[in-house]
Amino acid sequence: MFGDTSEKLLHNCAEIVELQTKVRPDLEDQELEGGEKWFVDGSAKVVEGKRKSSYAVVDGGTGKVVESGPLRPEWLAQACELYTLLRALKRLKGKRGTVFTDSRYAFGVVHTFGKIWEERGLINTKGKSLIHEEIIKQILEAIREPKEITVVHVKGHQAGLQFQTRGNNLADQEAKRAALLTVSVPEVIGEEKPGVQICPSERDIEGFKKMGGVLEIGKWKLPDGRELVPKNAARGILRRLHKQTHWGTRALANQFLRFFECKGIFELAKQEVQGCVICQKMN
Repeated sequence: MFGDTSEKLLHNCAEIVELQTKVRPDLEDQELEGGEKWFVDGSAKVVEGKRKSSYAVVDGGTGKVVESGPLRPEWLAQACELYTLLRALKRLKGKRGTVFTDSRYAFGVVHTFGKIWEERGLINTKGKSLIHEEIIKQILEAIREPKEITVVHVKGHQAGLQFQTRGNNLADQEAKRAALLTVSVPEVIGEEKPGVQICPSERDIEGFKKMGGVLEIGKWKLPDGRELVPKNAARGILRRLHKQTHWGTRALANQFLRFFECKGIFELAKQEVQGCVICQKMN
């Protein structure tokens, strides 16, 4: 009535479920032998009455910071954790590596429900868009780029000198440190970055003069030392700064104005924020 129970099962349910939820077939949750070993952490805390959000990627082998920085204060812990995982995956493109995270949510995105959401069109069980839709989408794309990758979950806030404990604590400490930083615009644009060309037109120069600018060694400066830049250069500076921080309009413009001046800067900052897919999905 129920068939021959001596026959071998044609499939293993656990294996099928695992394959159905894997973003890439070779993705594992155990540390690779060799390759990069990076620890990631995001932080969203209230410091002196103000929310501070940040992220960090730390090399567990050397203890050096791979990448870190402040994020928009509106971003909560889950968004910060996802963003730092995304940054690590992007930097591991074409490489072998293990990423350690103490975020069960970030771990679950790549190992369990990420692929399910992807197949549903990035909507939840209620048919609504995911809160962190754009970052999750980018993570699911970025995790396919490394030559070989594993994402490992580690317990957070542990004491000890074991490799995983030490590395996770370093990432946690760096994320907290980065939350207290402000971004230096000159570091963001850097002279080595050819994407921002400060070449004012004659019309720009006339405007600089009306604003009290004086030409000093090839740069138009205000009496307070800030550099006057045309709108095309301002857009490039704002884009680099926003890409690093994802700050809102006012914070972005205010940081710009610490070093530069440009007519209509708040409108330019607003356009940059409104044009950022990640920020629009997060708001």
